[in-house]
Amino acid sequence: MITGKQGTGKSSLAYAVAYELKLGEPLVWSITSKSALQQGLYQYDALACLQDASLLKSQLKEDNNISKAKMPDIGHYIRLGPLGTAFLTSKSKKPRVLLIDEIDMDLPNDLLNLFEEGEFEIPELSRLPEEDKYKNIGVLPCDGKEKVDIERGLVRSL
Repeated sequence: MITGKQGTGKSSLAYAVAYELKLGEPLVWSITSKSALQQGLYQYDALACLQDASLLKSQLKEDNNISKAKMPDIGHYIRLGPLGTAFLTSKSKKPRVLLIDEIDMDLPNDLLNLFEEGEFEIPELSRLPEEDKYKNIGVLPCDGKEKVDIERGLVRSL
């Protein structure tokens, strides 16, 4: 953790470390007064899921052909935040630099607990049935490059 006065280059240091260690583009989480820990971990778009289910239901009524219609899996509606993406085990096994910009006083305890545990749960995934097809669900990381599999709703750090 780096602290200092505004304009002293704290953010630039994160980019320089990522560049020098060849860790890829840093993940950035800009904190506001309304930020909560979950926003840094992941977001679930329940409204889009509900809209798609409603649309699918109306298509089934019109077409009467169930084989045509298919609801996307729940991973389609979940996107990891910068903090959640930093917890992923990448294919290259290299960590990512995470820049948490403008951290406030309420978040540090939550972050310390999270870093100590080294993992977090996505309840929307862990509540799925125990069937094999639900063991690994692909979700997008915040940089949106390619889906990553989350096993039984648990995201673990390296």
